[in-house]
Amino acid sequence: MTPGTFLDEASAPALSAAVIDDARHPAVRRVADVLRSRAPRARTILIDDEENIVQAVRAGVEIITLYFSADLTEDASRSRLVGSAADVRVLSREVLRGLFAGEKQSRMFALARAPKAASWRSLSTRGGDLLVLDGVRIPGNIGAILRSASAFGAAGVVLLHSGLTSIYDRRLIRSSRGLVFTIPVMTCTHGDLAAFLHTEQIPLAALTADANDSLDAINQVPTRLAILMGSERTGPSDVLAHKAKYRYGVPMMPGVESLNVSVAAGIALHERHRSLGRRNFGG
Repeated sequence: MTPGTFLDEASAPALSAAVIDDARHPAVRRVADVLRSRAPRARTILIDDEENIVQAVRAGVEIITLYFSADLTEDASRSRLVGSAADVRVLSREVLRGLFAGEKQSRMFALARAPKAASWRSLSTRGGDLLVLDGVRIPGNIGAILRSASAFGAAGVVLLHSGLTSIYDRRLIRSSRGLVFTIPVMTCTHGDLAAFLHTEQIPLAALTADANDSLDAINQVPTRLAILMGSERTGPSDVLAHKAKYRYGVPMMPGVESLNVSVAAGIALHERHRSLGRRNFGG
């Protein structure tokens, strides 16, 4: 099947794969190897759940093997995803429990070729603001931010000190609802980021609790911005916060110290999108 395509339900072939109930089966051991891997540039990744797999296929990700739980066979046989992979396997519930012991157990998942990593060029040529996450380490927050970045037309997301060994971390794929495959996401050092922003002449705008300017002033900047977010507890690192040309805060009611970083990021991106609409900065 060509990457980026899948069949509709009417065209999907019947699922007739035999149930695998041996944990030593090669198809099972391959999944176990992927789950154990901590390689930063893994060639094979695991994608949970139909919605996320569909999103990956739409983004052109190549599905290697599609896996279903034996108790999902009837529904799976009608899934358009059956036609998106050359190899389809059905696993017993016992094998699934052994594979995902202590982790989220999915009744439908896929092994896929890891997409090509994003580059600085991809962030340069796309229009829209950048989102810089400095020290944001909870995959659920990062995933929610990716969803907002996709919804409001950000050019991409840059991660610093995220604690992730790979942007295709299983938890991040789930929390982003598969949108990690649709927007450039990069990990880098402070120095690499500073060099890119200097070359592209993109100013840094920090969202901090102690800012004097209200967030609505962000719309007075007519050029692309790199919007800097730190963790809810500590904010962005001093090394980047001191480089920020602009500092904004989200107006809140008295007695509320901070917002969850994913909420604050969504508000900032919406504020830019609301004022500037679909304006495409240099893209």
